[in-house]
Amino acid sequence: MKSISDIIRDVSKCNRCGNCQYYCPSFNVSRRESHVARGKLQLIRKNLEEGSVYSDTFVKRVEQCLLCGNCSQNCPAGLCTEDIMEDIRELCVAQAGPSKAMAMTAANIAEVGNITGDVRENRLLWMENLEPGSVRVGEQAENLFFAGCVSTLYPSSYAIPQTFSKLMNKAGQDWAVIGKDESCCGYPLIIGGMAESAKSVMEQNIREVVKSGARRLITTCPSCYHVWKEVYPHAAQDMPDIEIYHATEFIEKLVREGALWFNESSCTVTFHDSCDLGRKGGVFEEPRDTLRAIPGVNLVEMKFHHENAFCCGGGGNLEMNDSALSGDIAKQRVKQAQDAGAEIIVTSCQQCKRTLTGGARQMRARIKVMDISEFIFERVNNNADS
Repeated sequence: MKSISDIIRDVSKCNRCGNCQYYCPSFNVSRRESHVARGKLQLIRKNLEEGSVYSDTFVKRVEQCLLCGNCSQNCPAGLCTEDIMEDIRELCVAQAGPSKAMAMTAANIAEVGNITGDVRENRLLWMENLEPGSVRVGEQAENLFFAGCVSTLYPSSYAIPQTFSKLMNKAGQDWAVIGKDESCCGYPLIIGGMAESAKSVMEQNIREVVKSGARRLITTCPSCYHVWKEVYPHAAQDMPDIEIYHATEFIEKLVREGALWFNESSCTVTFHDSCDLGRKGGVFEEPRDTLRAIPGVNLVEMKFHHENAFCCGGGGNLEMNDSALSGDIAKQRVKQAQDAGAEIIVTSCQQCKRTLTGGARQMRARIKVMDISEFIFERVNNNADS
């Protein structure tokens, strides 16, 4: 954990230019200085210098950051705001304890290995509508599908692992899932200031990956992808030599190799870059290349896209801490898709799908939100008989 003096040194680099305002999704909907990096960094500096770290207002402002990173990559002073926010969250937890919501999430992960508190067996419920035997559970395979908490425990997200599974089978891949013994990747704990608490579930997951004998780990969740690729190798012991793929990368590989091909589909779509897959993972073109490979699909870009894409509103545990702000940001992103002329928002993240769908519903917007696995499967050649 960083010292208070180190954090003060980091935030002092802010030159207060205000460039972050243009790129901050939160500021663009609220117009509140306390929601943008410049305001948060000055608040952090003031509170740390005065020793008043624990005020409820201060903690609330810290927890309202999306950790999306859009301000950081456009910061003239070169600050990495999301790293600073993670440091200060860790300090707040260490000195004042976690928030009620964060404490409950941490307890659920510690007790049953997931964010919801569901019994472990519920991780298998998404498979019930699939053909018996179409998903191999707990077996050795070349490819291991790490499904994640949201996709397996929120019924509204079941379609994501279901359609990805069908794509893997259609492409003739050797693959399996961990099943009930899969645990949360640890990301909610890491960004909630409880990185130490994440180590036990990380080690549990590594044991399951080693047991599977897999050469590749594939996930449909950008946060799981980010943690497995960037955090596990440095924070966990005995990390196996395994390739890490997000589903968008693996699907693009299958299309490029001729394992999947498509029927014509006339529609106008826009691709929403998830923060963890795009800015943090550097995956931008693979999903777009796949969409362009579908005859008849017209791909348009929103005003903010690729490296500058706006967050959906679901990042940084914001939905847990300020659901109203999260919802307003989601509606802002849906409006950007409408302005681009899209009929369908295609994304690559179950959380993005949830928040954007909620935003569209609140707006009564005539626009559909789909995960890329769903969108691709509907257009795979002769998929009706699968």
